[in-house]
Amino acid sequence: MQRVPIKKHTNQMKLKIKYLFIPILTLAIVTPSLAQQSCPKWGPYVKTVKMGKIKAELMMADVMFPADGLAPYTYACSVQFGIGKSGGYCGIQKAGLNETRMPNNIFSIWDFPNKIQLSAQYKDPLTFVGGFGGEGTGLHSHADFGWKPDHWYTNIVKRWTVNDSTTMVGYWIYDQSEKTYRHYVTFVVPEKEAMLHGDIGSFLENFADDQKRSRTAVYKSYWMLTDQNKWAHPDSLVAEAGEGSWKAEKYGNDGVRVTSCGTNPGQPKTFYPTSQKDKPEILPASIYDLASYYDHSQKKIFVNWSMLPTATPQLSYEVKIYENSSYSGKPIASIKGTDPDITSIGFLVKGMNLKAQDYYIALQITDIFGQLSPVKKTVLEEKKP
Repeated sequence: MQRVPIKKHTNQMKLKIKYLFIPILTLAIVTPSLAQQSCPKWGPYVKTVKMGKIKAELMMADVMFPADGLAPYTYACSVQFGIGKSGGYCGIQKAGLNETRMPNNIFSIWDFPNKIQLSAQYKDPLTFVGGFGGEGTGLHSHADFGWKPDHWYTNIVKRWTVNDSTTMVGYWIYDQSEKTYRHYVTFVVPEKEAMLHGDIGSFLENFADDQKRSRTAVYKSYWMLTDQNKWAHPDSLVAEAGEGSWKAEKYGNDGVRVTSCGTNPGQPKTFYPTSQKDKPEILPASIYDLASYYDHSQKKIFVNWSMLPTATPQLSYEVKIYENSSYSGKPIASIKGTDPDITSIGFLVKGMNLKAQDYYIALQITDIFGQLSPVKKTVLEEKKP
């Protein structure tokens, strides 16, 4: 299988002030036909204003490549973030001119100061995971999921803990055209209770093109979910780039369209006031289906459930088992956990007598946005031939 360059981690990329953005130096080699075009020395980038002190559980923003602004070797970071003592970034990428692979995403986190290596706790079957260097070191992932131009993609970064010395950081994309969520990867970072922080940054990068082609990306709808489970959004965005040819324009009520190369001489740093609702438009949490059975050989109850890709993604779950059909009183057994990818569990229940009575099982999930689903119920009964 032919492999192509995934966003190169090179020393051309320079980090600025706690991972707020990554300015990108353009390459000096140009063809004669493009020689008259200039490009910014770094950027362009967009970031939120005055949100840097928020301790966040989740960050998200929308990104889109317009069909008339596509160029090979382009990366549009949607969410650049701080996480504890380090940081990372995610977004969508267009590969080279002769590459046959589908367009991909990227999610990467730099190593932490304690030098303990990051690891991947989960990856989608489509996702590749590996290390990177050149701009520091860290863990990188990408998935060739085939984004389309003129379609919006919400990049979502969510952190959580499982009561140990580490913090989980997961990456989802919501495809606004298909109205589906997909979980691509979860990294384990070596810091207890690491929080997301910093103004959310976005940047447009030429990562390997030796020609000064014009390229465009659009960013909007920046959101943070705070550690108090409250939604926060910026009152304004700022766009900036190094000296050279680039342009930024207001997009709707809450976005900015940026173009690198091939424009009029670059503009100065520009602020764009935004207007957003109190919280994003997100469906309530829901469970699609629930079933259970009793394994006599193991003396275990097995409970399994399913989630639709159009439903908000699960973060945690809780199962309770009752002896009455009203699902009231103290359950005879319960189990809960935090894992976006578990949809089946088995556990022992002491003193069960399935031949004498039925048991009543209730499941509730919490989604990545902190929403509780309605309780889903099923009955465990002895099956007879």
